[in-house]
Amino acid sequence: MKTVALALGFLLASGAMARAQGADGVCVKHISVPTYPPLARAAGVQGTVQVDVSIGSDGKVRSAKASGGRELINKAAEENMREWIFCSSAQGNYSTKYVYLIEEQNEPTRVSFDLPEEVKIVTSPVRGGY
Repeated sequence: MKTVALALGFLLASGAMARAQGADGVCVKHISVPTYPPLARAAGVQGTVQVDVSIGSDGKVRSAKASGGRELINKAAEENMREWIFCSSAQGNYSTKYVYLIEEQNEPTRVSFDLPEEVKIVTSPVRGGY
């Protein structure tokens, strides 16, 4: 698994390009680091979302459709995937799994990538109000 620290994630999200290649040979040029939707976190919403994505010949996401999770996390995963940019050789249809978890941890939010198969977003529970 290619684990990307949140600090590196902010670098990538700010427009820096990076290349990563998954086990199936799909090349990702730009990753927009996902966040845990604040309302989902406050409501304790967790789950797994599958995003089916179509990539054009220019490497841009042409369509992204999320399913399997609650609406708050489906929407966040879908919107995040639309910001990714793939290598032109990745043209076609793929699926990426987004896993949203709430668990006790020292960091507020941790994001890890197993590109392009899985994105895992883990956040701490909300304490004492929002």
